Amino acid sequence: MLENRLEQAQSKEDRALAASLRKVPEWNGLTVSYRRVSAGFTNFNYLIHVKELDLTGFAKVVGPNTEAFIDRKAAHEAAVLAAQCGVGAGLIGYVEEDDFEVYEFLSDYRCFTIADMLDPGLSAKVMEAYATIHTCPPLPQTNTGFQQIESLQAQLASANADRPEDLDDLLWQARRAQAAITRSGVISAPCYNDGYVTNYMKNDQGDVRIIDWEYGANNDPYWDLATYFFESFADRETRQELLRIYKQDAGEREDARVDIYLPLVCLKWGLWASLQSSISAIDFDYLKYADILFMRARHLMRQVSWDAALETV
Repeated sequence: MLENRLEQAQSKEDRALAASLRKVPEWNGLTVSYRRVSAGFTNFNYLIHVKELDLTGFAKVVGPNTEAFIDRKAAHEAAVLAAQCGVGAGLIGYVEEDDFEVYEFLSDYRCFTIADMLDPGLSAKVMEAYATIHTCPPLPQTNTGFQQIESLQAQLASANADRPEDLDDLLWQARRAQAAITRSGVISAPCYNDGYVTNYMKNDQGDVRIIDWEYGANNDPYWDLATYFFESFADRETRQELLRIYKQDAGEREDARVDIYLPLVCLKWGLWASLQSSISAIDFDYLKYADILFMRARHLMRQVSWDAALETV
């Protein structure tokens, strides 16, 4: 039993949680309690407990304006697929009309740190998890990295949100990358499209789960790998070792694909953060985060390895 009962809900978010929990048909008439937890950049997250079933779950109330960059139906389908593949957490409650999901609470797991992302055993497990999801049947929606950048850039302009002075140059580089990837051959598979460090979880046995599939859609699987390497700051040698765990015969072209996607991942999330600064009600310095991401994208696109990758891929 957690400290708050549904009838005690006071805040707007708590009342939304209570309303959705009452709609979960399997729990009708049962005693449900909840506790707010601090996690995430866009949603309001909770632990919930169903007394009669001795069942604990993790639930989220979707944040305001998140429909600008999250397709909730597609996100749900990605989460279900990840659970079926054994990569994500199991879904134990769903109210489609509220875009409301409750997942199994991974009580024996804890979130990764950056050190965990660089741990050889754990990072190998992440590569294996990605290899699993990337070989699953395709999702109904495709959203490539280039589509993500294009969509966010258009929303940024529409919202008159803050943008870096050299955005046109960054977008020009993105178009060069798209042309190179298209020439080399487009690859598509179910992808996570996120990769924030705390979305990877581990238990004491070294098992790994990937949670929060809000951005799930078909994409180039090397976008997922680049996102992991971007988040972990993995050096090239480590990255190449992990690529070979992901794909035994990974070589120069696969490495070049990651080199191309690394700054584009930075650019995408920089645009996302800039848009969030205009539309989010969550107290977070999105503009500072955007500045850091644009700086990383700029730096990587100025490296010799960037032009070499465009030629090699």
